[in-house]
Amino acid sequence: MVKTSAAGFSRRRFMAGSAAVAAARLAWPEENRRLKVCVLGASGTVGNAIMREILNAGHHVIAISRSTDKLAKIRAEYAAKGVETLVGDVASDESAAALHAALHAQFGKPDGIVAALSSPAADRPMKVLGTPTDPLRRAFDTNFFTHVVAAKALIPELGAGGVYVGVNGGLPDFVLPGMANVTMTQSALRSLYLALAQEADESKVKVRMLGLFGLVATGERPAKNAQRSILDSDVGRRVLDILLHPAEFPGPILAIKARAYS
Repeated sequence: MVKTSAAGFSRRRFMAGSAAVAAARLAWPEENRRLKVCVLGASGTVGNAIMREILNAGHHVIAISRSTDKLAKIRAEYAAKGVETLVGDVASDESAAALHAALHAQFGKPDGIVAALSSPAADRPMKVLGTPTDPLRRAFDTNFFTHVVAAKALIPELGAGGVYVGVNGGLPDFVLPGMANVTMTQSALRSLYLALAQEADESKVKVRMLGLFGLVATGERPAKNAQRSILDSDVGRRVLDILLHPAEFPGPILAIKARAYS
């Protein structure tokens, strides 16, 4: 018979217990991790839905917008969920650098960043041959270069394993009559996110782009045609799934489609 001292038995029991704890941690569902996520454009229709679904799942959200009034409304509506807010914009490298500094100082390194950046004003009908160049250039400044500026400033803030999700429309391959500007900016965004995913891979940051193929319906603005619409809650949950399980959405170009386009 091999005798074991009390000290040896205690050590062996401690090691076995530690291994069991480690195994339990590995088996713990990813949904139980509390993410810290920044949502740019949180006051917009899509950004608000994404923020709402992330908060409803128990995660921490930093809502970012240029509008102090809209952020005040977000704080009032989601106070019970513990939402944080930050004023900032990505109109220029300088303003984005200021946003990056404020984000880092107040909240530290996030686990994920969502860029829900677009302006309906820049999506007004334009024909290439019948529109002066300046309005077309402004459409790119508003709906394309904001994504460029945001990515340049904020992707480096994410550590290895961090996830950066950009939201795009579903018209990069379709030109609606008189809406060439929308197709051009959305096509450029798709190319941008392909490049970002390639470059960010060096730092182990995962970049994804989610294209929305359909009109986004909300509780206040219900779908007029269900076959051509996507629920804003479905968009929010899909973004959350990407943040939690990026390996299951290798992309980098992803899509969520209304029935009519699927």
